[in-house]
Amino acid sequence: MSEAHVTLTPLGGLGEIGMNCMALETEQSMILIDCGLMFPDVILYGVDVVIPRMDFIVSRRHKLKGIILTHGHEDHIGALAWIAPYLHDTPLYGSEFTLRLALKRLQERNLESHVALRPVKPRERLDLGEFAVTFIPVCHSIIEGYGLGIETPVGRIVHTGDFKIDRNPLDGHATDLEAFSDFSRDGVTLLLSDSTNVEREGFSLTEREIQARLDEVFAGAKGRILVTLFATHIQRMQEIFDLAARHGRKVAFTGRSLVANIEAARELGHLRFNRENSCEMEELAYLDDDRIVILLTGSQGEPLSALSRVARSEHRQINIHKGDTVIMSSRFIPGNTRAITRVINDLYRQGATVLYEKVQAIHASGHAHQEELGIMLDTVRPKFFVPVHGEYRHLFKHAELAVSHGVAPERAIILENGQPVTLFPAGIRLEEAVNAESILVDGKGVGDVGQSVLKERQILGGEGLVVVLLVQDEFGTIVFGPSIQSKGFIFEQHFAHILEDAKCIILDVMEGNPNCEAYKLEERIRSALRRFFRKVLERDPIVIPLVARV
Repeated sequence: MSEAHVTLTPLGGLGEIGMNCMALETEQSMILIDCGLMFPDVILYGVDVVIPRMDFIVSRRHKLKGIILTHGHEDHIGALAWIAPYLHDTPLYGSEFTLRLALKRLQERNLESHVALRPVKPRERLDLGEFAVTFIPVCHSIIEGYGLGIETPVGRIVHTGDFKIDRNPLDGHATDLEAFSDFSRDGVTLLLSDSTNVEREGFSLTEREIQARLDEVFAGAKGRILVTLFATHIQRMQEIFDLAARHGRKVAFTGRSLVANIEAARELGHLRFNRENSCEMEELAYLDDDRIVILLTGSQGEPLSALSRVARSEHRQINIHKGDTVIMSSRFIPGNTRAITRVINDLYRQGATVLYEKVQAIHASGHAHQEELGIMLDTVRPKFFVPVHGEYRHLFKHAELAVSHGVAPERAIILENGQPVTLFPAGIRLEEAVNAESILVDGKGVGDVGQSVLKERQILGGEGLVVVLLVQDEFGTIVFGPSIQSKGFIFEQHFAHILEDAKCIILDVMEGNPNCEAYKLEERIRSALRRFFRKVLERDPIVIPLVARV
């Protein structure tokens, strides 16, 4: 292509919640916006995380001018550790707090030398090859998030990042609509906007409203207050410290990620507390219950988190006291609801009162509702619109909203992962799809878990495993076995007669195939046992026969 153009390729985050990753490229330059992961659905047995496919980026790394991180949530920075080994001193741009979180992820794998951290200030403008990027502050559920104003050879592009418009912000945590307006004054070719909460009408709750409700809870609590929240929600933590001071309480905190983020935010000046409103965990024993607040991890019911261990009476420092108030100041992430409700039930059994989003207004989403999304559309007034960050229904409804705010219907374009689109000075063109199938990470294995492995894990989880061991001598005489072991299939003592019948079937197969090769014999034993188990128990376990000849 000799004509000026910019090709946008979504590699994650369009068609799902999480794994946000998008490439913008010209003939000479490429920038990557975010590189996030997604936590697995319950059907992905044993999978740790899901990441974007990296080969598209790696094949173009010679023109990669930098990776831009809009903010520090895992769905925007979590996959950096898997792309970093293929990079050499690639600049990583973002706010100081965002880069601090990204650096911690890289240091866990000794990969920090593969990138060069480049912190940027609000409204700072950087030249990155054929692109120029202006960093615009946005309000979100994490501090120091940015939207992006991107100057390209074919016009201006605005990427909102994850944002909300807080109408009455605390501590200056606001979306800089003035900067968005200034950048858009000369016209914007394309707007890419967060779609997560497009189904919610009106405005999202403001932090001042959340603070006021938490103030009421603090005032009414007679015993200890335990608060769990996202470990990156520094602004909410500051509210907790401030409320503790107001109500004569001290805050202690526990949980590795929480402690690390608190220390980082305090070093950067984003979190303020002192001995008047904080204490160490060891000091709680010397304080009355009505003077204690405990910040701890576990807002999503993670089995090993501090709150889950407290709920099971397994935490070495904290036990629930009758009269405790537990505040779960975060949303229920889809897929975690069962684990969270289990923790809530266990806390109630021990005498605590539990407050959570569905029963109390104690959490505000960090994503814009319909009215706020409309304000962004009216501020930017784009020629073309592509909704990002959401499942397909979110993208569809956001495109409809854009049309209602003046975007021409044919210019509100719904893309999914792997569907590139190229912008020209006079128009736009969809390109051939690229492979953007996500990669499953299981331990140190990256991409080696496919559908066949997942199917086997599903069967193992639902039906179990039967192992048959049989040893023959050189004349075909059985010298050991058949031995049958059941794992997750039946309770052997209760169904011992079933396994004895299964041994008889194996012997029948042996008798009917006296000179059969070992691998053929194994297959016939497998088929015979599966038919038997389906007929007798209506179960279909994985059957692994092992025939050895000595």
